[in-house]
Amino acid sequence: MKKKLARILAVGAAAVGVLAFSAGPASAGGVSEQISGAYGSADFYYSSKTTANRIYLKLLDREPDGHHVRLRVQSLTPDRVVTSYAWRKVTTGAGTTGEWVTDLHDTRGIWALRIQVCVFEGDSALGCDESKWDGNTYY
Repeated sequence: MKKKLARILAVGAAAVGVLAFSAGPASAGGVSEQISGAYGSADFYYSSKTTANRIYLKLLDREPDGHHVRLRVQSLTPDRVVTSYAWRKVTTGAGTTGEWVTDLHDTRGIWALRIQVCVFEGDSALGCDESKWDGNTYY
């Protein structure tokens, strides 16, 4: 009887695990990029061809150089049009990190997303680099 109950509980727990997993986002991807003085990363959760319903961003200022660092998301439409979104900044000095959660919706479609990471002096970019594109699997 104990073995039968244990088997029933194990099957039930597995079924609950499958249901919990399937209730999450259908497609997720992540990217990162670093340049001298900055490191950025992003996790993208797509919910359709036109929506990334959760985007987790992280930016680290790596150098005590007196400059601040910025990160932004860029999207690519199916027609290969690049759109750049709002900058996120870390201005509190070396070793500090900024974290943000946002979402995007574009009726033209989101074929892929990436991040751009830069080091700035005032409003002038001293150096930038982009991550690889993370493709939306709904396409």
